[in-house]
Amino acid sequence: MLLSAARRWIAPCALVIGLGACASPPGGGHAQDPRYQPAAASDAYAQTGWELARWSLPGGALRPIPHPSSNSRPLTLEFIRDRGEPRVAGFAGCNQYNAPYTVANGLLIVRARPVATMMACAPQNMKLERDFLDGLTRITASAFDKSGNPQRLTLVLASGDTLDFGRRADPAAGGQMGPTKLVYVNSERVPCSAGAGRTLCYQVRDSASQPWQLWHGEITGFQFQPGIRYRLRVVEVRDPDPAADASAARWVLDAVVEQEIVRR
Repeated sequence: MLLSAARRWIAPCALVIGLGACASPPGGGHAQDPRYQPAAASDAYAQTGWELARWSLPGGALRPIPHPSSNSRPLTLEFIRDRGEPRVAGFAGCNQYNAPYTVANGLLIVRARPVATMMACAPQNMKLERDFLDGLTRITASAFDKSGNPQRLTLVLASGDTLDFGRRADPAAGGQMGPTKLVYVNSERVPCSAGAGRTLCYQVRDSASQPWQLWHGEITGFQFQPGIRYRLRVVEVRDPDPAADASAARWVLDAVVEQEIVRR
């Protein structure tokens, strides 16, 4: 009886262990950690900029931080694409920094110790910078105040500290020089005029707070599906010889930053 019960317990455990081994990707280091996957369509952080507004300690006390109101330069986060790779960059109190990041189930994960310049400054600023950069690699929770057009970002650190950021001007799309931009594309195309005829146009806007506008051009490489609202990074190019009554501008898809199924 005891042997039979033990076999019944061991069998499912062996199956679970076997499945876990099969699911583990090959390689070492980050390859074995399912959190470390490329940021994909769920990356709502892409091309947004933030500045630290409040640093709360575990007991509720506030840690002094620099503010523009006191002619001090605030600590910042900017989420960019550097040659297609997601990176977070900004000012940490004394130095500029940058580091790779990813997003897993909405959680912001800074994947490596940020690389920073080597400028020295006042001891209290240096201490603040060290704590800030250390904290970025130990984020246990991250959240926006709302979807679509967030204005506040909250990070909870492993130390129990809470960092609240306010929205600032977004960084240039693409994280590099070039005619790239971020656009929102609505979940359906609508009839519109195209010269002497009628066709279907995309509904687009630059930010979630703007009204939808018609885009008469094409989005090369974009596989549109009705019922899905998109956030795209595109490159705008000019057609040197456009067809009659057609737009001289067209967009080429660089990346699908975010997509959302819209209920009808």
